[in-house]
Amino acid sequence: MFRKILVAVDGSPITGNVLAAAADLAKHYEAELHCVYVIETGWSDGDVARELVIRELEEESGTMLAGFERDLTRMGASADMHLRRGHPGETILDAAHETGSDLVVIGSVGRSQISRMLSGSVSTFVVAHSPVATLVVKP
Repeated sequence: MFRKILVAVDGSPITGNVLAAAADLAKHYEAELHCVYVIETGWSDGDVARELVIRELEEESGTMLAGFERDLTRMGASADMHLRRGHPGETILDAAHETGSDLVVIGSVGRSQISRMLSGSVSTFVVAHSPVATLVVKP
């Protein structure tokens, strides 16, 4: 049913569960797996100090992606790794489109309703705007 799966990871405690669900589905459907990590950059526009922080985050995220790749290998799966910058929800959807994914797997960190109202939820954004099937893994 699914040919290409995009799994969005952020390093939160639920990431292991998200990777496990995506790996399981990729193996079951013999699907190509893509893993995307997004560094949110909107808050850094025009500020040199913030841009330096973003660059440092990019370096750290490379280490995280390598760890996610090792985790997937232990689960019997492999994925193409993608590091992106931008608005997380929009960037995840762009990556899904660019990879031709027909399923997006994302985690929901279970923030409070007030927190979601104030800052929004990436998983809610992706579900609302995704033209393809979306699986939200809860803690």
